[in-house]
Amino acid sequence: MDKKYSIISNSPAETIAFGKKLAELINVPALILLNGDLGTGKTLITKAAVSALGYQGDVTSPTFNLVQEYQAQVEIIHMDLYRLDRSEELLEIGFEDYLNREAVIFIEWPELALSLIPADFIFINIEKLSDNQREITVRGEGKMSSLLIERLNQEC
Repeated sequence: MDKKYSIISNSPAETIAFGKKLAELINVPALILLNGDLGTGKTLITKAAVSALGYQGDVTSPTFNLVQEYQAQVEIIHMDLYRLDRSEELLEIGFEDYLNREAVIFIEWPELALSLIPADFIFINIEKLSDNQREITVRGEGKMSSLLIERLNQEC
């Protein structure tokens, strides 16, 4: 993953703006992996992107049910793998079936799933710099994801 885009967000509002811009620039299908400690903004970015993709309902973190699906202008799948202990549990929830859908897929806490991830994906790392400040780094692996990085660098 050599292409990247990086931004410093100084507030939750700026993090939300990033999530909305991300949604504007992605192509379907898209696989977006979100990495960061608890409370860094993974769900905030996802909520903003889901809203920008046209979903008008409440977007919640799927921490307890693992997967939330939303129908908007495109199909959206939001996964939170925090509670999983073993990669075998991914098979039990039909993880690979989700990956084969023409959807925008957001995966929080993707570590257990990395061996099952296809070659084209977006990896977003969020690092907490202070109470409100975050460094958001986006890396792309594959043709479509590299194109997103180029768009982010041009438009942001």
